[in-house]
Amino acid sequence: MPANPQPSFASEHSPNRRTRLLAAASAAVVAVVTTVVALTSYSANAETTAATHDPVIMVPGMTGTPSNMDTMKSNLQSNGWAANRLFTWTDSSSMTQDLAKAAQELGTKVDQVRSQTGASKVVLATWSASTLAARYYIKNLGGADKVSQYIGYAGPQHGTTNNGCQFYVSCQQFGSANSPFLRELNSGTEVPGHPQVAYMTIRSVKDTNAAPYDTAKLAGADDNHLLSGPAAPTHFTIIKDATALAAMRAFIIAHENPPTGTPTPTTGTATPTSTTAPPTSTPAGQCFTSSNYSHVVAGRAHNSYGYALANGSNQNLGLNNLHVTTKLRQTAANYYVIDSTCA
Repeated sequence: MPANPQPSFASEHSPNRRTRLLAAASAAVVAVVTTVVALTSYSANAETTAATHDPVIMVPGMTGTPSNMDTMKSNLQSNGWAANRLFTWTDSSSMTQDLAKAAQELGTKVDQVRSQTGASKVVLATWSASTLAARYYIKNLGGADKVSQYIGYAGPQHGTTNNGCQFYVSCQQFGSANSPFLRELNSGTEVPGHPQVAYMTIRSVKDTNAAPYDTAKLAGADDNHLLSGPAAPTHFTIIKDATALAAMRAFIIAHENPPTGTPTPTTGTATPTSTTAPPTSTPAGQCFTSSNYSHVVAGRAHNSYGYALANGSNQNLGLNNLHVTTKLRQTAANYYVIDSTCA
């Protein structure tokens, strides 16, 4: 078979032909370079955008594990946060020890994350008991200089009436609004480091663990976000709730890199508002204040594995004994709820 015919030297290198080939080659090189530069620029911009978010440390509550926060972590990552700036963690006791000790361990974790990421500050996204350890760290252990934002989900910031867990040291610290730990933590200001640290709390009307639910509010917070209505989450689902997570993301973005010396805005359209307004008046119904044992005997509550549960609402009043007193309000026939506003 004859070889493929090859162009002659003269035709290959004729002036017009050569000019056209050089022009085409130059255009191809420019196109390749432009494409590479564009892709490199896009990649760099994407990484820069992701890196603008401060690292987030997500901390579960008492007896919780870091895996409790996996939904939150995945939600942030799917909405633009870089995976290498998202951390789930808990202290050596799963928040059952002295919360001041847990706060010290949190400080060590914050320093480790700052060193690993090169960030000067972190966001603390906390749940239940860890909300208190994080505030203690900010107030007493130098955290105000290392935390840009504090997010507290369903925290017993002012104690809880659902306090039958006091076999744990941490529960003894938040089981009463008058505990020495909470008195010290809430003294002066409930938002230490503000406005340098932006504060958000997220609570739900269906939370029966941090009860009453307004215990989760912090005076002076930039946003005390209330979830209400039929779809409101419980204490255990609030950290997975899509509305709560969207509110947290909007808050973080709205409060990132505030101008130096300028107070963090207290309002803004970026933060979603509750779909249903919180109650503005005291609910109707007769109040009953007595021991949990007496509530059970009187038929306002029932025993369940040593705990007293309010009839109708099934709110946990704590241990079924004579030593724990709870205020109940009857809101319907054989339906009782915990209500600290009862006289």
